[in-house]
Parts: sequence; C-alpha cells; structure tokens
Amino acid sequence: MMSLEEVMKDHGFNFSASCAGKGSYTKWIKHRGKRAYVAVHDASGEGFPVSLDDPVRVAIIDLRSGDELEAAQEISSLSAYLASLAE
Repeated sequence: MMSLEEVMKDHGFNFSASCAGKGSYTKWIKHRGKRAYVAVHDASGEGFPVSLDDPVRVAIIDLRSGDELEAAQEISSLSAYLASLAE
C-alpha cells in the first residue's frame, strides 16, 4: 500500500513546510495566466492531512503575492478531492 506522500506525489503534489510551522501539500499551476499553486491543508488550515479520510481545505494561492486567488474550499475528505481532479 502506498503512503499518503506517495499518493500525493502521484497527483503532482509535494510536501511543503513553512517557517511558521505550517505544513501542506502543494502543486504549481497556472491560474488565469498567473503563476500560482494549489495548497491542500487539513481542515484547520494549519497543518497537513494525515490520511485520505481527513477533511481538507484547498486554496489557490498567487505565487508572487501569497494572496488567495479563489476562496478556499472545505472538502469532506482528501480522497474526495483527489477523485475530483480525475473528473
């Protein structure tokens, strides 16, 4: 069975930790012509999910400013979010 980190890597995400102690899975993207990234946090928005069943908060962040480009979405589980990427 693959680890959560391996599952996320298969979907193009890497683990990222900030100097403030926050962790997330991130994936670089282009969003409406801007360089940005998708950040996947646990439901608190402070840490990272530890299982596919964990509820998650997903945000699209501008690479330069650090501003959210779209309001963060609360999703019932990490597996549901990953399944939505395949649609």
